[in-house]
Amino acid sequence: MNDSGCQIVIPIYRSELMRDQEISLASIRKHLSGYGICFVAPESMDVGAIIQRGESVERFSDDYFSGIEGYNRLLKSSVFYERFKAVDYILIAQLDCLIFSGELDPWRARGYDYLASPWFRDFAKDHRPGLWRVGNGGLSLRRVKSYLRVLRQQVVNGSIYPRWGHCAWRPPLESWEAGLYTKISALYALSPFAMLHSVERELQRFPYNEDVFWSIEAPKFDSSFMVASAKEALPFAFEVSPRWSLKKTGGQLPFGCHAWERYDRPFWEEVLSDPKNSI
Repeated sequence: MNDSGCQIVIPIYRSELMRDQEISLASIRKHLSGYGICFVAPESMDVGAIIQRGESVERFSDDYFSGIEGYNRLLKSSVFYERFKAVDYILIAQLDCLIFSGELDPWRARGYDYLASPWFRDFAKDHRPGLWRVGNGGLSLRRVKSYLRVLRQQVVNGSIYPRWGHCAWRPPLESWEAGLYTKISALYALSPFAMLHSVERELQRFPYNEDVFWSIEAPKFDSSFMVASAKEALPFAFEVSPRWSLKKTGGQLPFGCHAWERYDRPFWEEVLSDPKNSI
């Protein structure tokens, strides 16, 4: 484990990478190897052809890697964050990211618990609805102790997510969200039949992706859980509409991007063709 206070975490699912994944990994290694790279892999997978000297691997049950549902369970579990509790932060960088800078410390210094490439309103596929929330977990900076604190918090069983597929509580104003679930659980706790369990157990019935939980739901359980605003996060990472995003940052490339081969690949190929950004 490195002593930088942060570790780069790369989930991998197969022992042979595709060409685009190799490009992503090369960009991560170029800029961030000094923080220590740790691959997160299935127990049964041979990583010998991928891992390089000085890099490490943390293995989890194969069930977590069988599909998106398993991955979401893993990143909503204390089992995952416990593996990294020796560092303050982890940067999750999936192999559809590109990294353009090694300047990660200034982002850590801002003190956010969750920082990620922002979404446009209602997860739109272009910029027209406007910036909305932070954001996609594919490239995300996470404060480990805050994640464990949220997952271990006690709430009344069924007070927030009473059944699978239950919609999240949505107050009229976003400013009302902080600590909302703590208040709701406290009301349910007045019942003599109330039974407490952890947020981790409660969110087993939460049907949406893990990044939706950490960006929108976690602050409702813990008002001190700090998520960056979409405007603040745009210079950290682009995803949808990179050309528009570049204009918004005054022509300055972000720290990194997510899903570069999915959203305007010609734009990112042009960026990579610049000698300053060569891999």
